[in-house]
Amino acid sequence: QLQTLTVQIIDDSIAEGMESFSVELGVRSGDTEVALGEISTATVMIVDNDGIAIGFTQARQRESEGTGGVPATVQMVSGRLETTITVRMYTVDGVATTSDDYRAVDMNMTFSSLMTT
Repeated sequence: QLQTLTVQIIDDSIAEGMESFSVELGVRSGDTEVALGEISTATVMIVDNDGIAIGFTQARQRESEGTGGVPATVQMVSGRLETTITVRMYTVDGVATTSDDYRAVDMNMTFSSLMTT
């Protein structure tokens, strides 16, 4: 004989990675004739469906030589953080090259927990 228990999974909006919980069988006191089978614990893995997207506020920018610099603003586009994450921002040569046309940048940006979009 089979019986099924359904545990509802809550669809939150927090990007938290893989999570898990267990469902266990137990014998009530007084039920001395019942023994647990070989598998008395089941682990359930919850796959997160709340991705975080981080991107620039502008895809293209134009700046004249001699103006001092061009800002590149990064924002969290979607999602909600429950932990702190760090992203790397760095320059890559195109037709303009490091030293001849611009100064290279290689830095980390930190987005702190519980930020939302």
